[in-house]
Amino acid sequence: MKKIYLGLTVAAATLFLAACGSSNKEATKENDQVSGEFTVVTNRTDADKLYDQIEKDFKKKYPEIKDIKWESAGTDYDQYIANRMNTEDYGDVVFIPFSMAGKPEDYSKYFEELGTVKAMEKDYLDVTEADYDGKAYGLPTVLNSLGLVYNEAVFKKAGIDKLPQSTEELIADAKTIKEKTGAIPFYTNYQRLAVWAGALSSYGGEDFKKEMVESKSAFKEGQPIREVMDVIYELAKAGLIEKDPVTLETQQAQQQLADGKIAMLMSGSQDVAPLQKISKDTINIMPFPHLLDGKTSLALGAPSVIGINKHSKNKVVAKAFLDFFIDPASGFAKDMGGMTPVKAKLDDTEQKAIKDNNVILTAPATDPAIEAKYTAIANEVGVGRLTDVLQKTVNIALYPDQNESYQDYVNSLEKKWEAAAKAHE
Repeated sequence: MKKIYLGLTVAAATLFLAACGSSNKEATKENDQVSGEFTVVTNRTDADKLYDQIEKDFKKKYPEIKDIKWESAGTDYDQYIANRMNTEDYGDVVFIPFSMAGKPEDYSKYFEELGTVKAMEKDYLDVTEADYDGKAYGLPTVLNSLGLVYNEAVFKKAGIDKLPQSTEELIADAKTIKEKTGAIPFYTNYQRLAVWAGALSSYGGEDFKKEMVESKSAFKEGQPIREVMDVIYELAKAGLIEKDPVTLETQQAQQQLADGKIAMLMSGSQDVAPLQKISKDTINIMPFPHLLDGKTSLALGAPSVIGINKHSKNKVVAKAFLDFFIDPASGFAKDMGGMTPVKAKLDDTEQKAIKDNNVILTAPATDPAIEAKYTAIANEVGVGRLTDVLQKTVNIALYPDQNESYQDYVNSLEKKWEAAAKAHE
């Protein structure tokens, strides 16, 4: 029986691959027996049954495993694990805190090197979630896609049989939905507009930060933040969003989408299965309506990244467990509504999605110097998390008499960006 130890800890499982570094190979030679017991620290408090099943299946594959101790990190995951990592006792298999992304040079102090990025990306998707100097220290537990979650029945009722591939097509479809179905075409999720940050690479490519820093421009037509602003502005201006964006909260809106009262909202694939359970209609997710190199983007992001404690005494066992954990056989990816990062284990539908779209990471790897400069500029301009700028965009569209014009607002942001970029040359 799985044991859950409440406290704040990091749960992470990072795959140890055949293409691991030399230190991992040496550890394997020392002990090729997967046996004994080990600790997994997890940031989920809602997965007891899933973890029970994972433990049973892992023990079935490796009968010499005596016990898996599961420790729950609770809610304040990053803060707790940062404190706990001051010791060597932070589990064997650990979710790598995203807060470490600001100091990637520290990965090697706390986590085992899994291999070089170049070698690992042949077999795995998104190997740069926790990397430094060409070496990877963690892999995604699962990859979720980001896009527009929609009710297929509403689209069918509106006579729409092709998904939009541009902002113009999205607006046209939204108007058709409103006219023919009476449903609210789009839910803005006003209080959580920062999530659109994950869409920027779909609109601007994975090098968008570098391009915006080097060009000293960010708000001209076609640039990613401007593209997202235009989508939100045009939908709101045309009356294609919820009547009161400030008060309609996410859970209510998701139920309305399930009931066919809302047609679309921006979210991740992890929300599709729960919505499907409460809907008689088919709920699906579409790529963002924008073409890069003639294709829409399959925007993938990792909700968690797993790694192995560098000080673990059970690295061979941790290696085996991490291989198993990110494999579809564990059931973790399915539970999270996403796909495995293991390329060879993708199913036919996932393979087709990768073939038919550009695979774009929602948090692509960026040169640390570029990342620091981009963050500094964006924070000075006030678009670091997008919430303020997108909320103001909605307000301008809904209440034009109480605000500056949209074009004036865009122009003011562009001037601020140019000034901040020049200051950070």
